[in-house]
Amino acid sequence: MRVRIIYDNKAMDGMKKAWGFSCLIEHGIRILFDTGGNGDIFLHNLQKMDIDVSKIDAIFISHDHWDHVTGLKAIDFAGPIYVPSSSKINGIRLDKGEFLPGFISTGTINGEHSLLVKSNGKILIFTGCSHNGVENVIRTAERYGEIYGIIGGFHDFERVEILKNYRMVMPCHCTRLKEKIERFDNAIECMAGKVVEIEL
Repeated sequence: MRVRIIYDNKAMDGMKKAWGFSCLIEHGIRILFDTGGNGDIFLHNLQKMDIDVSKIDAIFISHDHWDHVTGLKAIDFAGPIYVPSSSKINGIRLDKGEFLPGFISTGTINGEHSLLVKSNGKILIFTGCSHNGVENVIRTAERYGEIYGIIGGFHDFERVEILKNYRMVMPCHCTRLKEKIERFDNAIECMAGKVVEIEL
């Protein structure tokens, strides 16, 4: 599996940073997770990473906040857009469960759902801001398999020591204790332009 961080409040050379989040998950199919908070920056980073929107199979929106959806207006996307059950965005509203082979919605809590990618009995979690609660997401993920790692925003999550139990953790945009988590041995720094290869 390959994960490309497209949009974050930190960025590698040549990329632009801004408040918001987006990443591309390549695992058999290509799913865009969220679209950042500024259309021009989103397009710039897509171009720099040589990501062709026409080759993306689906978009998964974690929640309706501007810093995760604004990039939608900047692209011409004809494929399916999966959104939380309570979303006001035009798209396919998801309940809890598998919606594509190996791709699972946690179900909506506080207007947000997270994405679980399952492979070989292991689960990689993708979160937007975690307004739905990191521990709620973890409890849901554990029903589907062994948790390999977590990528995304952790919001105000404080029991960060439990994140050491996983093979990898990547705290991104909207993580209050980001610097503390980044000191963990299993942590990977999140920033626009980062590409991570993961073997589940």
